[in-house]
Amino acid sequence: MTERQSAQDIIHRSSRSFSIASWFLPVATRSKVWALYAWCRSLDDAVDLATSPSQAKENLQRFENDLIGAHDREPTQQPASEWILPLVLDRQIHSRHALELIEGMRMDLDGYEVQTDADLEKYCYHAAGTVGLMMTSLMGVKEQAADRHAVALGVAMQMTNIARDVKEDAQMGRSYLPGITKPLEAKAEDIAQAVRKILDHAETRYNVAIDGMDYLPWRSRTAIRVALEVYREIGRQIRRNGYRVMSGRTVLSKPRLIAVASRAVLFDMLCIVSLVVRRLLHPGLFSLKEPNMTNTSNPSDPHPISTANQAKQIALLGLSLTSIMATALFVMVYFNPKSQEYSYLPLIYAVGSLLASVLFHRLSARYDKPSPQAT
Repeated sequence: MTERQSAQDIIHRSSRSFSIASWFLPVATRSKVWALYAWCRSLDDAVDLATSPSQAKENLQRFENDLIGAHDREPTQQPASEWILPLVLDRQIHSRHALELIEGMRMDLDGYEVQTDADLEKYCYHAAGTVGLMMTSLMGVKEQAADRHAVALGVAMQMTNIARDVKEDAQMGRSYLPGITKPLEAKAEDIAQAVRKILDHAETRYNVAIDGMDYLPWRSRTAIRVALEVYREIGRQIRRNGYRVMSGRTVLSKPRLIAVASRAVLFDMLCIVSLVVRRLLHPGLFSLKEPNMTNTSNPSDPHPISTANQAKQIALLGLSLTSIMATALFVMVYFNPKSQEYSYLPLIYAVGSLLASVLFHRLSARYDKPSPQAT
């Protein structure tokens, strides 16, 4: 099994949400994101599977040593560091963000107490805001103005995780609910109020993240939109359940997961098709490559995309959009079956339509390449 396949297997086994979203990324970016996720997952395992806090700290120290010694080409102390070191050496991510993530894990081991909203914000930044910053770097975003949006998304997702995992964390002696140190002994209404407040904070940050979508290259937006909406839906499901987080972990059903992902892709496809059409109608005014993204072509001599390629791209995006609409329809039929005998067929068709949408979306990328002007 190759390193890339191993990283792919880790994300597939560990997170349905991120696994589904990652398939909407360009191939080159996807493999890097898988590697980053595998490294982050290995950090978690180094702590969770350790036999004692001291061993966990030793494991984290080895990960940190590998990052610090990366540019000196020192031998790695943790095999999992091989996933992230190439990204650091190629300057595709900043090692300081990875080191801040490790520091966040030490906060857990040192018994970091979340007493205030500021304490929660600090913890969530180290645990996930740092990952948001590394993700935008992998996607090629250079503008510092994008950082706060990336951090907001990471923090929002971590807050959603905290709201979802209150019982699981409490059983391990941890609490991230401001002012509640022992959730297992707390009143249900106090926990519900704390969870509601956390989800309110998360919702605010999801909106900040959405405001920053324009900083992302358009080929990566769909993946981020899917991940955002799926995590956001977990928070909404917790609300629908009446904040009863101590009764168990909130998990989205497969049909709902497909429906939310399809809705996110549909919205993003509409934005992309709108952008392409406007570009056809007003060449020179609109570009599929946002001005804030690094452009390797000569800015004084742009290479336009040919009209034929634009037509093919629009056709494929249209097919992708149609497939997403079909997915939504099949999901609706699944929830309202005419016959129990065929109750799972719509779900199978929905999955097929969603895969077709991804395929057409990826094929359209082939026609998003500039063609040199005739001399």
